[in-house]
Amino acid sequence: MTTSDFKFFSTRFVATFAIFVMVFFAIFYYDATNELATSKSNIKAEQKALLEGKKDYIESVIGSVVKETALLADLLSQQEVYLAENNPDLTSKTAILSRVNNTLVSMSQRKEIYDQIRYLDLNGNEVVRINFKDGRANVVAHTQLQNKAHRYYFEKAKQLDCNQVYVSPLDLNIEHGAIELPYKPTIRMAAPVFDQQGNKRGIVIINYLADYLMDGLRLFNLNSGTNYMLVNRDGYYLFNEQQPESEFAFMFDDKKDLTVYSQFPSMVKQLKQTVSGQFETADGIMTIESVGSSGNETPYCFQDSLLSNNDTTAWKIVSYAEFDKRLDVKHPLSLHDTLMRIGVLLSLILAYFMARYQLRLHQDNQRIHYLARYDFLTKLLNRGAFQTELESLIQSARKTRTSLCLIYIDLDDFKGINDQFGHAAGDKALIHVAQAMQHVFGEQAIMGRLGGDEFAVILQDNTNGKDAQCHASTLLELVQQPTEVARNVCLQFNASIGGYFCCGEKCDQEELMHKADSAMYQAKKEGKNRVIIVE
Repeated sequence: MTTSDFKFFSTRFVATFAIFVMVFFAIFYYDATNELATSKSNIKAEQKALLEGKKDYIESVIGSVVKETALLADLLSQQEVYLAENNPDLTSKTAILSRVNNTLVSMSQRKEIYDQIRYLDLNGNEVVRINFKDGRANVVAHTQLQNKAHRYYFEKAKQLDCNQVYVSPLDLNIEHGAIELPYKPTIRMAAPVFDQQGNKRGIVIINYLADYLMDGLRLFNLNSGTNYMLVNRDGYYLFNEQQPESEFAFMFDDKKDLTVYSQFPSMVKQLKQTVSGQFETADGIMTIESVGSSGNETPYCFQDSLLSNNDTTAWKIVSYAEFDKRLDVKHPLSLHDTLMRIGVLLSLILAYFMARYQLRLHQDNQRIHYLARYDFLTKLLNRGAFQTELESLIQSARKTRTSLCLIYIDLDDFKGINDQFGHAAGDKALIHVAQAMQHVFGEQAIMGRLGGDEFAVILQDNTNGKDAQCHASTLLELVQQPTEVARNVCLQFNASIGGYFCCGEKCDQEELMHKADSAMYQAKKEGKNRVIIVE
């Protein structure tokens, strides 16, 4: 491959490769963009539906426990549990407590979701307490009962009016002044117990095991690379599927800064102000759904009962679908990345073969162009191409007022060489003359084989008659040098050379050709093997 061919091939290869790559990139980018948009739309619809389901589940569970707390308050009021307080009749007191214990044990055993069910007098003393442990409901002995007057939930519950239920914040259970191990996420529901005269006599408190609530939340997850979180009004995690160590950080001095706001600092405003909505970032999609009480409204009111407070149940469910962890986002992107690599490889192959094909066409066209302009044997211009060049040079000389000299060369007795030594010897004679012309006039000169043993050359650029005579004489000397035309056969060739010199506007193609031809025949008439240049 020549330098010119390599340059042609390289240019076509790079251009074709670039076009194919851009086409593949545009196709894959368009498809990937559409598929990514579809995946994001599906994520938003999926997360919206999931969080609404989680919200309904939480509100259903909490609402059920609130109702059961109010029901227990009514039952204990009907069973007159308060009569056991300061009752001097030991038999009557024992009967009342036994009846109440049996009721509460049955309820705890059947429900299996209450860590504790207690009845406290107005001084905070536990009168009855049922613990649920290892799948069994047990009555706590009188000697192990505690005073809870100092606990915040008792103080809140003591202020309740009739038909009011208090719901505590969701936190970890504390026993004997310390967080109970293993951790027990707990919500305490409290309702007042009144006597027949409408006097408040005590408080019934249910400790709901929130682990069951969390287990229910996990059931709704699709294991799809999305993190689900439940946060309280202060932004602390009550549930964090992917980072459980950050749950209930507000109860530990060394974890006070572990909030949803610290994890998503750029989304603080949306997290605080959004009741229900979705937000897309560069890294993922966040969905927010409020749960429980919102402002002055609460979903936990029923019949004539209502919550005394709304703040403790003002939670938010937050999901964050991180694109890097979602298979429905990563898979299309990785697939398109693979397809793009295949596209680049395919572009290389196609560009290579197309560039090779274009190079072959280019070489064929060059070959056809060469054969149409040049004599196959001598590599000089053929008659038609030479006359075209002559016409162009004459027009240029007329415009620029420069000179031209047309020289004709004709081998003497060439037919005898062909007849005696064969056409192969004649071909070598013609090649010998062409090489002599290139040596004298240079490869850039306009030279041609007009047919048979006739040759021509154009001298330009203000050449005068003496210069033309000198060049032609030198050519004749080279032509006369012996040349081997066959094995052990060397011949000396003679030629008749004639030329005509013209200048500027006086140059005329027909006149130039006619007078140059006449000068050549004049040389033949005068004995051949000579040079005649006419000015």
